[in-house]
Amino acid sequence: MRLAVWRLLGLLLTAAVLTIGTELLRGRIVNTNSAWISQRLTEAGIDVVYQATVGDDLTDILAALQQAVRGASLVIMTGGLGPTKDDLARESLSEFTGRPLEVDPAAVEHLQAFFARRGFSFTGNNVKQASRPEGAELVENVCGTAPGVYLEHDGVAYIAVPGPPSEMREMLERSVLPRLIDRLGESARYRQIRHLHLCDIGESAAAQALADLMDLDANPRVASYASPGEVVLELTARGASEAEALVMLDRTEAAIRERLGAAVYGIGEENMEAALGRALREAGATIATAESCTGGLIASRITDLPGASDYFLEGLVTYSNEAKMALLGVPEALLAEHGAVSEEVARAMAEGCRQKAGSDYAIAVTGIAGPTGGTAEKPVGLVYIAVADRAGAEVVRQTWPGTRSQFKARVSQTALNMARKRVLGIPS
Repeated sequence: MRLAVWRLLGLLLTAAVLTIGTELLRGRIVNTNSAWISQRLTEAGIDVVYQATVGDDLTDILAALQQAVRGASLVIMTGGLGPTKDDLARESLSEFTGRPLEVDPAAVEHLQAFFARRGFSFTGNNVKQASRPEGAELVENVCGTAPGVYLEHDGVAYIAVPGPPSEMREMLERSVLPRLIDRLGESARYRQIRHLHLCDIGESAAAQALADLMDLDANPRVASYASPGEVVLELTARGASEAEALVMLDRTEAAIRERLGAAVYGIGEENMEAALGRALREAGATIATAESCTGGLIASRITDLPGASDYFLEGLVTYSNEAKMALLGVPEALLAEHGAVSEEVARAMAEGCRQKAGSDYAIAVTGIAGPTGGTAEKPVGLVYIAVADRAGAEVVRQTWPGTRSQFKARVSQTALNMARKRVLGIPS
């Protein structure tokens, strides 16, 4: 595959990602391809400037291509390479570039051999998968029947890859991305990206504190996006070399940490459970969990990490009052007086869990996940989260509206963060 005559934005290619398939528009299949392709291109030093999802309609695909080439020197299309009449990736490239379709004899032989090895019949419509616009190259598909298509036209490179994620990813990783990176050469390393994870601060507050660093013309440029229970900062630096870009990132990260302090809890791919695990390991401490409304999610997140046995001792799901009494030693009178969802019971759960497990720390949660079970005094979404150590237990009361899964995710994030801060001695 040749990689030449591409328009460059500074040192970087600009890319558009088009996903094709009516099933994507109708929600029958979740479109994971766009996110994966964009992430891999960004990691390779290529700016994604446009994304679109279109159905199996030639007019719509042509319109998306017209929009894509306004700002992109590389267009990656996924889907529409099958043998049926509504698979239109090749046809759209042919019509858009004015290059007629032609059948590649070698590709026909390859497909015939592929079907023969598997004991299937090679039908007439499979010949369509061996066609390509005039002057284009076919890209080998080692996982399926549909080869990809590579075409250069008027300074733009078009790469069509299959829609099934396993085939698409294998083709990009094996055949496409290595050549893109080779085309970029050293310039691919001139841009460096780093992610910082924040807690205990909203996106608007973080943006206000970092206003000058988030200027659109700043280098490094700092952007933010919110996800459940945290804010992520993406730092992008461009320098004359990889080393210079990394130094620029280090300086900007230091400035962010100086302004936001303990709100910065992780870097790179480190999530909250990893941050807690690191704090526990460095302190030589252990932890246990007692969960009611989260049903074991906190323990599951902690043990998602390899090596969690170094610090995680035990996890109890005490959903009923009887389990709270039998397994955690919560007094029946306390439950009767205050109810299971209360500060007093959360404290007793955490302290009982720590004593039973013999751990240095313990997390306990009790709440009302909904959508039923709430009252005026204790609404749906109410939760008490407790973290105990030898000095006693800290309890917080929060209310999280939303679905059960959203509630559980937010409670688990908050509980893990409380434990992390407790281990590190960070005031709440």
